[in-house]
Amino acid sequence: MIRTLLFVIFCSVLQSISAQQELHRANTYFERAFYADAIPLYEKIVVNDRSKKVLKNLADSYYSVYNLGSAARWYKILFSKYGENLDESYHLKYSQSLKALGKYDEAEKILEDFYTRSNDIASQNKLFQGSKYLENVSAIGNRFDIENLALNTPASEFSAMKIDSSLIYTASKRNKNKKIYRWNNQGYLDIYSHPIDKIHKPEIESQSFSENINTKMHEGTFAMTKDRKTIYFTRNNFLNGKKRTDDDKINNLKIYRAERSGTAWTNITELPFNSKEFSTEHPALNNEETALYFSSNRPGGYGSFDLYKVSILPNGHFGNPENLGDDINTTQREQFPYLDVKNNLYFASDGHPSFGLLDIFKSVYSSGNHGKPDNLGLPINSGYDDFSISFHSKKDGFFASNRPSGKGSDDIYSFYETKPLIIKDCQQFIAGTLTDKTTKKPISNGTVKLLDSHGNVLREILTGKEAKYNFKISCSSNFKVHGSRLGYKDSSKSIASTKERKKTFDGSLQLLPLNAPDNGRDITGDESVLIKEKDRTLIKTEKIYFDYNLWYLRKEARNRMDVVVQIMERNPSMVIEIGTHTDIRGNENYNQGLSQKRADSAKKFLISKGIDQDRVIAKGYGESRPLIECTIENDCSEEDHERNRRCEFVIVKWK
Repeated sequence: MIRTLLFVIFCSVLQSISAQQELHRANTYFERAFYADAIPLYEKIVVNDRSKKVLKNLADSYYSVYNLGSAARWYKILFSKYGENLDESYHLKYSQSLKALGKYDEAEKILEDFYTRSNDIASQNKLFQGSKYLENVSAIGNRFDIENLALNTPASEFSAMKIDSSLIYTASKRNKNKKIYRWNNQGYLDIYSHPIDKIHKPEIESQSFSENINTKMHEGTFAMTKDRKTIYFTRNNFLNGKKRTDDDKINNLKIYRAERSGTAWTNITELPFNSKEFSTEHPALNNEETALYFSSNRPGGYGSFDLYKVSILPNGHFGNPENLGDDINTTQREQFPYLDVKNNLYFASDGHPSFGLLDIFKSVYSSGNHGKPDNLGLPINSGYDDFSISFHSKKDGFFASNRPSGKGSDDIYSFYETKPLIIKDCQQFIAGTLTDKTTKKPISNGTVKLLDSHGNVLREILTGKEAKYNFKISCSSNFKVHGSRLGYKDSSKSIASTKERKKTFDGSLQLLPLNAPDNGRDITGDESVLIKEKDRTLIKTEKIYFDYNLWYLRKEARNRMDVVVQIMERNPSMVIEIGTHTDIRGNENYNQGLSQKRADSAKKFLISKGIDQDRVIAKGYGESRPLIECTIENDCSEEDHERNRRCEFVIVKWK
């Protein structure tokens, strides 16, 4: 018996030592950016160890090799256990992973909740404006015809450019004895050449661009002068067979220059503004070839990789690098610059409003400056990395993407522009007629005003003979139409616009003559947002729901509550009760407390808008008043549970 017990203890100790060794090996791989090697180890470890570090490293490893479905899965588990202790960078990575899966609302909610908890109003507003901007870009529809090139392989191909009769591009090494880059277990990168008239023939092999330029390390992303005598290209810090690293043993990227001598590229030198302490990459020339644009994570930037330019002097020397400024650069990545014949700047960024990860943007060049960039739109941009664009005519060229519909990793696509980049705000309309409430006849010479949610007059018209009017309004906003005329009582109507473009709302108003008998107030007639429901009168808003187990107001909920603010501002004697409700999940006492927190959150919002706190009663009902009965959790769908997690505004006093 004792012998058996000792054997069990011995085996347990061995297993513990083995597990510790596996974890140490996985962490070492992760720290050295060998993500593809780290993943299978962490997958074994996470079965028994779901510590914060293991979950973070496993999710980050999948994120780094662009397996974003698995990344999202593990970020979800990480957030469920440690969400309150994760910084903004993890919320951004989780959000980007969800975008890649097409879960845009969920992706936005991750960031919205974080900024709400952090009380970061500026970031909340930026997130809202970015979402609205992308809706406007999406409304254009598909702007390009795109095609995956036949020369693509399961490995990486990107940064393609038509040079004379060849397509020059970057790709993983094609030779059998290639050196493996352990970030993703693909070959190191080289520059290749392919006949442009045979890019649709996969049986034709691409050739190494230059045996002098290509080495055992990374080479790629180039710019060539028009006379074809000079090329600038990106390479690891590697020259004359020597590899150099920074103090942290990181082999950074540098830009090199080579000169053509006959058919060979010679005199390879690194540019003077490189450094072993940071990366300098992705060269691009302006049309006059007097300036070199590039990306770098050098100190003094706005964050991560920024875009810079440097003057090319007549003697072949260079000026000092200049950061392109905060119109172009963000706290995230800006990379892969390209300038067209008009010096319009194209680049990839995940800091400007994007459909996910890197998107391609265009900054128009005018009067010596590059303007605010615009997202190029669909389908060039996607939820994955889209980058390295080039043009060989006004409307067509090449770009790269690692979207799942490709052949694997990064692929080169050709494109042809079919629609111009014209981004318009979403617009809707309010149309109506001003009529006499008793005779139902049109009222001419009446005044109709359109007001915003703060009571500011946006437009005012005087009605004609037919008393018709029409206002153009923005989407997803709150408005009030107010009508008046001498000899009549004023009337108004609140309207909440939606996201549906070009929708028209009925803004018709009826005015009651001053001498007409008043048979009591018909509140549902005077206010279209007020409804009677059995023995209650409610202020009608678009649906206001809460996320499961949370009490923060969603962004759309705050917008929809502006209608309540307008009604209460116009009726200073009105007192309302905010009634909030939960679904049946969780115990009854917990749900009661959760619903009270939700009611208090809604009340706090109204007070922030200037409503006196004594006019608002916050009441949490827990799970006691469901709209849809759910005896057990599985009786109802997620949509049913969401309907039960609601907020109602009931008028309890109105003189």
